[in-house]
Amino acid sequence: MQVRKVSSSVFTALSDGTAVLLNLETLLYFSLNRTGAALWLEIDRTGPVAFEHLVQWICESFDVDQGSAEVGIGRFVEQLNRLGLVQLF
Repeated sequence: MQVRKVSSSVFTALSDGTAVLLNLETLLYFSLNRTGAALWLEIDRTGPVAFEHLVQWICESFDVDQGSAEVGIGRFVEQLNRLGLVQLF
């Protein structure tokens, strides 16, 4: 599976390391904790990115085991997809 942000997604970082995502078309927003903000920046930095890359990256960056990372990132990107902030393909 590949993850790509949609062009109508706007990311705003906050001073505490968290962030907010806004879909300009639907005006729905999603608040991100520090890990979510870091994941979003990785999605944005790499363009369309493989789900497996995100799992590997989060495991290396945050010292998380692969199983937990797969579950957490899976839920995260599914939520972003439902809100129209990313496309999964």
